[in-house]
Amino acid sequence: MEDIAVIIPVYNRESSIKDAVESVLLQTYKPSEIIIIDDGSFFPIEKILKNYKSHIKIYRNEENKGVSAARNIGIEISKSKYIAFLDSDDIFIPEKLEKQIKFMEENNFPISHTNEFWFRKETFVNQTKNSQRYGGKILDKILDKCRISPSSLIVNRHVFEKCGLFNEDLKVCEDYEISMRFALFYNIGYLDKKLIIKRAIEENSLSAAINHIEYIRYNIIKEFYEKYNSILNMEEKEYVKKEISRKENIVRHKK
Repeated sequence: MEDIAVIIPVYNRESSIKDAVESVLLQTYKPSEIIIIDDGSFFPIEKILKNYKSHIKIYRNEENKGVSAARNIGIEISKSKYIAFLDSDDIFIPEKLEKQIKFMEENNFPISHTNEFWFRKETFVNQTKNSQRYGGKILDKILDKCRISPSSLIVNRHVFEKCGLFNEDLKVCEDYEISMRFALFYNIGYLDKKLIIKRAIEENSLSAAINHIEYIRYNIIKEFYEKYNSILNMEEKEYVKKEISRKENIVRHKK
């Protein structure tokens, strides 16, 4: 199997970053690189992770630039063929990398994501009925909301050359925006196995604090349509325009 880098952006997650790093170190398929992007944390991440120093690389931003910029730095300094992402409050199941890379290579997928466990308020919870995930040509199925968790993603680095990096202007919904670009250009593999634990460490997370998250998605999908209208086929155009109209109605009623 091929070499893989795991990129972990972190900002003031003192209580969870060690768990995240240890879950990567315990993988049955060892990554070639574990890259921690300390995005201007108030406390010394390097000191917290000193026991793992020989296994990881730490890059520090002196000021907080946001998760998109942190991930992009990791992509740019990594050297591996495949790139996996792990949010600092999430955890990989031990066979995550092994199963997912094997799945990608056997099916020739340049991008893949997986199912996940949800952990909230110190307990595992059931996923909502509106959290279905998909594989294949899925652009029409992911226009309503983000259905690809960054911590479940593995991407062949050549994908970023075609699709571009994470949008650093977005403080939230950056995963929704890049998922649409991925889905426009590629078939996306979906491995229906729960290979990450998605944890809510902080109830007052940035995404949860945004009252009008749909307004942000509305602007994102409008910009997506304006930029890629010329390469969307007729069916894709109809899907996108229909979702723009639906989101516009939601936003209007929230005002």
